[in-house]
Amino acid sequence: MNDLQSKLGGGLNKIQDSLQQGKQKLQTVQEISQQKKIIQEASSKRALLLIQAGEEVYRKVRNGDIQNEELKERFTLLIELDQRIYNAQQMILNLNQESSNSMSCTSCGSAVTVNDKFCGSCGTKVVIPSIEELDMKTCHACDQAVPANTQFCSCCGTKF
Repeated sequence: MNDLQSKLGGGLNKIQDSLQQGKQKLQTVQEISQQKKIIQEASSKRALLLIQAGEEVYRKVRNGDIQNEELKERFTLLIELDQRIYNAQQMILNLNQESSNSMSCTSCGSAVTVNDKFCGSCGTKVVIPSIEELDMKTCHACDQAVPANTQFCSCCGTKF
């Protein structure tokens, strides 16, 4: 009987040991998982801060607040991409305006078309300003033509 008890006791000890080891491994995996989550959250915040800092430096270089030729060379491609994005947005705007072929009356806000001479709601003469009629100036940062009365470039955001 002693032999059976010692065998059963040894078997139970082995089971308890393996359960204890499994429990420790599970705790280790959970701790590793928590640390990986901390790393991921910190990395995401870090990446966001780097992007924000990069944007700020980029704007300062574009506005001439930072005079650094190495940075200017690196941002040349970004400036070209900004211009490409701006031109595409302007093309979309022009296409939408051409397709709708309508505007709002400057007096009452009712819909008028480019073919109307007078507003159908209030009788005000319809005046369609063309871009050529506006005084234009060139942005020193991106060389885009913008209306002279604007305070910021609509392409790159540079303050005049």
